[in-house]
Amino acid sequence: MTLMKRLSVLTLASAMLVTAAGCGSGNNNTPEPTKSPSKPSNEKQTEAPAETTTTYNIMRNISIPEYPSDGGEAKTKIIAELEKSGIKGFDYKINMAAGTEYYTKLNLLASSGELPDLFDIDGITLKRFVEQGLVLPLDDYLAKVPEYVELIPEDRWEQVTFDGKIYAIPSGKLPNPINHSSVTSILIREDWLKELNLEQPDTLDELYETLKAITAHYPGNNGLGGIKTSNFFSIFGAFGITPNFWFERDGVIKKGMVLPEAKEALAVLQKWYKEGLIDPDFPIMESKQLNEKIVNSKIGVWEGTGFMTHPQTNSTTEALMSTSPEAVLTMLETPAGPEGKRGYPESLGSLRAFSAKIEDPDKLLQVLNWMTITGDQGGGLDLVHYGVEGEDYTYDREKDFIQQSSSYSELYKKGYSNPLRISGISDRRYALPEVRGAIETATKHLIQNELWKPLQSELDYPDLTSKLWTEYFVKIVTGVYSVDKHDEFVEKYYAQGGDKVEQEANEEWSKLKQQ
Repeated sequence: MTLMKRLSVLTLASAMLVTAAGCGSGNNNTPEPTKSPSKPSNEKQTEAPAETTTTYNIMRNISIPEYPSDGGEAKTKIIAELEKSGIKGFDYKINMAAGTEYYTKLNLLASSGELPDLFDIDGITLKRFVEQGLVLPLDDYLAKVPEYVELIPEDRWEQVTFDGKIYAIPSGKLPNPINHSSVTSILIREDWLKELNLEQPDTLDELYETLKAITAHYPGNNGLGGIKTSNFFSIFGAFGITPNFWFERDGVIKKGMVLPEAKEALAVLQKWYKEGLIDPDFPIMESKQLNEKIVNSKIGVWEGTGFMTHPQTNSTTEALMSTSPEAVLTMLETPAGPEGKRGYPESLGSLRAFSAKIEDPDKLLQVLNWMTITGDQGGGLDLVHYGVEGEDYTYDREKDFIQQSSSYSELYKKGYSNPLRISGISDRRYALPEVRGAIETATKHLIQNELWKPLQSELDYPDLTSKLWTEYFVKIVTGVYSVDKHDEFVEKYYAQGGDKVEQEANEEWSKLKQQ
């Protein structure tokens, strides 16, 4: 049964209960006598009470200093448009933090019983909050906003469903393929390929030869770049896996990191590292440092988003082209491995949860629903994302292309765009034609996860991924450990709790298959 059908059944059942309650009880089935029409009264009719305004506290995992604390001029416009659409008495306050700081603050608010009404959350934290009774089950409310629900792919609800109830809203997307949440693949300096008279690499072997040519021709270049959190997913994808996803093998699912294919990918990465084809600094690199190397032409190949292909949509690319005007960045398809497999891990985007103490969740859901509907259909998606048409952007409806005239910084200062994109609906109508092509390339080959659901055992054994895998990954790639040390990693993984994680994963996976 699809989610919408299940929610529809829920709504029908609720309506039947209300109807039954209205039918009375006992044996008194005598109909009420017909009332005579009332005579006109000279008394002044009592006016309907004014709509109560509810101010919703919203917390975002993002940092945008330009955003005004009072919501800026956007708030007045948005509230006015909501009232025109029939949603009255709504107000909001946005608070922001990013990364580790965000979750530190969120956990402090949770422990003090002061969670915001709506907040970003990851799957593991959500599971813990559900167990503590801190978040609101949403099934009853989602049944009333079918337009919103239909924009969210069916498989994304798995990660937010516990004991048959939905406790958060996953990210959704408009129908166009460019709106997929996964936009990452391998970027390469196309101008270098032309200078070296090379074709775009399509396989692991071709990428290897390309990296050798680049590092040999451009002094000081480090070939394939990465940062300390990089797993070089494109290389693992050439063997059909990604380390943190679940894959079916002989009727059960296993983490990619314990599979023989992981050992094959590690062997490739170690070989490339030893030959100087991977930046030796990647285990200690931050994103800022990698971007500096890109700008200074010290890195020619790396994993990045399609938005990096154009200076108008990425500040690092803009800086690169100011220092190297001849630079051209191209998005490659992930390389094909020995058996033709390829791909980059699918991304599900972020999650949004409601506090169990929220006042009037129905109203907030109606606002979120309004934010998923385009302006041409009477909704606020365009306004919230892009500002005022004719002032901040123009819309070519024939090409389905939004040309932004106000920069993101300007939109933020007014109170629009990312801080308020609380519905989680991906809309890339603003993407330039060159960027759209890069995004389509990145989404051609996506590796699927057999199980998205957060597991209690993963909470019990968090070091399996964050410490154990990271240690062996870095030491094997850099040659401190031999590739055969992966066998030792697998043994330790299961001995240190991986057996329990895998057992729980298969129990949950079996339940999903039976639904």
